[in-house]
Amino acid sequence: MKNDFLANVSHELRTPLNAIVGFVDLLREGVYGDLSPRQVKPVERIEASANHLRHLVDQILDLAKMAAGRLDVHVETLDVRPFILDVASEVESLVNEKSLNLSLVMGSALPRIRTDPTHLRQILVNLLGNAIKYTDAGSIVVKTRLIPQEEAEKQGLPATLVAKGSGIPSWVSIQVIDSGIGISPLDQERVFEEFEQVDSGPRADSPNRGTGLGLAISRRLGRLLGGDLLLSSQPGKGSTFTLWLPAPETELRTSAENTPHS
Repeated sequence: MKNDFLANVSHELRTPLNAIVGFVDLLREGVYGDLSPRQVKPVERIEASANHLRHLVDQILDLAKMAAGRLDVHVETLDVRPFILDVASEVESLVNEKSLNLSLVMGSALPRIRTDPTHLRQILVNLLGNAIKYTDAGSIVVKTRLIPQEEAEKQGLPATLVAKGSGIPSWVSIQVIDSGIGISPLDQERVFEEFEQVDSGPRADSPNRGTGLGLAISRRLGRLLGGDLLLSSQPGKGSTFTLWLPAPETELRTSAENTPHS
């Protein structure tokens, strides 16, 4: 009943929220006349708050759908290399704002995989957003490799995937590595629980504080795609989030452009 309630309420909230965001866009574009200097800032705040609220509603809706088993998965054949490059370009402006270095390190034999690109993008944007948020100086590295099953076990492939992966010859490992504040061992599982946050800041700073849903949703989505999401971290020394995804043999390929890139 709770999941159905959350799903229905979240869905109903989207319509008025979309109207608010739409009219704010029209105001900023001058459709109803030019904004005065005094009006610009309040309209920007309305826009930021409305977008933040829409993001929260979308997260709750996704969570409710996953809990109810109603989140759709639309599988497509995906070329990993250009996909990672595209996602990285989405967060480039955020990286530049904080004067961080973003590097992409890709293996020489990246495959095509069968997965849901929308859900995969959501996971990676969440991980990169978190890395940027909790890194004040230094670098963020996205490291992508194709790892054979037997080697993947040594590289930290979760036991649950080892057990069910006998028919999967290889796995794609996508790591988001930051030099940020890190997470203590006691909190490393808690960050994947709904509405849980570590050092989240004051409640008055809601947009920067977040909801504590991003990592919970990302892990659930990773498992929905046949993989998993793991965390390795030390306080003060940064964090590494590793997303494992299955790579069926029929989709493996090596192209001339698949050379290491950074």
